[in-house]
Amino acid sequence: MTEEVLGRRYRILSKVGEGGMAEVYRARDSVLNRIVAIKVLRPQFASDEEFVERFRREAQAAASLSHPNIVSIYDVGQDGDRYYIVMEYVSGRSLKDLIREQGPLSPDRAAWIASQILAALDHAHKNNIVHRDIKPHNILVTPEGRVKVTDFGIARATSTSALTETGTIIGTVNYFSPEQARGEAAGVGSDIYSLGVVLYEMLTGRVPFRGDTPIGIALQHLQSTAIPPSELNPRVPRDLGRVVMKALEKDPSRRYQHARDMMRALERYASIPAGVEVGADAGVGAGGKEGRTAEAPTEVFRVPATPRISGPKGVDDTLARPEKASHGFGRAVVTIMAVAVALLALAAVAIIKLPEWLYVEEVRVPDFTGKTLDEARLMADEAGLRLDEPDRRYDDSAPPNSVISQRPAPYEKVKLNSRVTLVVSMGKEMVEVPDLRGMDLRQALLELERVELKAGVQSEEYSSEIERGRVLSQSPEAGRRVEKGVPVDIVLSAGPEPNVVAVPDLVGATISEAESQLALAGLVKGNVTEESREGESPGVVLGQVPPPGQEVQRGTPVDLVVSAGTGDSSSILDAITPISTLVTILVPPGADQQEVRIKINDYYGERDYYVGMHSPGERIEKQVNAWGRKVRIRVYIAGILYKDEWVPKG
Repeated sequence: MTEEVLGRRYRILSKVGEGGMAEVYRARDSVLNRIVAIKVLRPQFASDEEFVERFRREAQAAASLSHPNIVSIYDVGQDGDRYYIVMEYVSGRSLKDLIREQGPLSPDRAAWIASQILAALDHAHKNNIVHRDIKPHNILVTPEGRVKVTDFGIARATSTSALTETGTIIGTVNYFSPEQARGEAAGVGSDIYSLGVVLYEMLTGRVPFRGDTPIGIALQHLQSTAIPPSELNPRVPRDLGRVVMKALEKDPSRRYQHARDMMRALERYASIPAGVEVGADAGVGAGGKEGRTAEAPTEVFRVPATPRISGPKGVDDTLARPEKASHGFGRAVVTIMAVAVALLALAAVAIIKLPEWLYVEEVRVPDFTGKTLDEARLMADEAGLRLDEPDRRYDDSAPPNSVISQRPAPYEKVKLNSRVTLVVSMGKEMVEVPDLRGMDLRQALLELERVELKAGVQSEEYSSEIERGRVLSQSPEAGRRVEKGVPVDIVLSAGPEPNVVAVPDLVGATISEAESQLALAGLVKGNVTEESREGESPGVVLGQVPPPGQEVQRGTPVDLVVSAGTGDSSSILDAITPISTLVTILVPPGADQQEVRIKINDYYGERDYYVGMHSPGERIEKQVNAWGRKVRIRVYIAGILYKDEWVPKG
């Protein structure tokens, strides 16, 4: 659609994304001279009332909201058979891409992002809108750290009834709540549960429940308890893990009842990135590092006064000693002085030796990037460093088992025997191709979107086993593991192959040509009778029953009348009798270049007289010279009979 103009206003500049239902483009608004994003419903869904209604609901739901953490809707319209939504263009990338590229996020960054999403949800819930499809794919993160929630395509008003039939599951299986898995109406608690799944994935790099089929994942949402995030990632504080686990409670009444409640629980962990202005609705209250609650004030502890020892009345006995102690006073003084001298000697030695004892040799951290894990271990040993258990994640550009990044950074100075953490590539993320057979097109596209595969070429084939419009076959086949983003070609059933065919025109063809044409049409040769006719070559079809163009069942026999020739039809005079005529052809509309073929049938049999490529509207005149007393001339354009005549006529 590049350079196309929608609504005589929005010029498409480039494609920036796509989903199962729509494609998103970057465009320029010629009226306000600004860059916008336009979501265009895919052409194959423009005639589907359910998809069009869902598309309109997205615009209505999002347009009713105005919040710095929600993508703004500017316009909605229809251009011919294209439905589109014009929205704020957000420079950034999806949270899913961020997690895929960087692995688990730091706890404070994850809490900050979650707080902004909760701020958006709090605004939506106060306006009686439930998103119902919170997932990292629908969260955009700007380079400055600002979060924008988008795609209110399946949102609904909390004050209205569900917009789908009873039992229909709405949402994305990896992120939807237990009540959504049961097909029940989704409320505020469903958005909080989905946000809990997103926060879990930010902290651990994986979703809490994984499986081979959507049903298997849905059952885990209903029955299984997630592994606490701190057990998968020791860097996650246990209290932060408890916030996540509360959001993932199966019973909605045990979760946070409002988005703002969960925001308050995250306040102590959220870190506000530099350059982000925090307003009243920015996503955290005093939750960032800059607004964290002050530590407890320093308390003054008063040491109780040493009790005085009471002596005889009127005598201050604070330093009084029993009279017996005077006998050992000299020895005590000597002992104390000896201990003091020893302590002073030890202190002097400690002062001299302490720097030597405390000093640990420093080394530079090697650059492990691009090295295999085995090579990195050898380099670490040589440098006097220790490698922690590596973090592993998928990467589209780095080969499997190679180092993507490291902490500390290359060439940084650290103490000898320090620990180094490496991030090691698992290669391109692989997914199992789902079995699409028997699904209708919409179900198949949603299933491909779920596992992050693309829809490839769509075609049709006849099938008596699979209902029309459902998937007959696919490539790659189901069960095969492929890279994410690979296109999957789909062959849809066109229903049973039609049994009714049109009888081809066989007149003028030889008996062998007639048999070939009948076979291609699914018909058979019937009775063949011969008839002598002056001027006809032997073996040429003179007539047929049923006639050309009549529709009959496949396998119907076609009776033929074939020329038997005449006594003088093949006279030697025909070989020396010239016949000439002018053939005029006007090439009809069609392809830019069409094949024009002139065939003649004279004394010497049938043959091509002229073959050439011509354009529509071109006029062709060919002088045809043949031999015999009667010649048949046929003209084919693009393989279709255009003219059939005898010379001389009659």
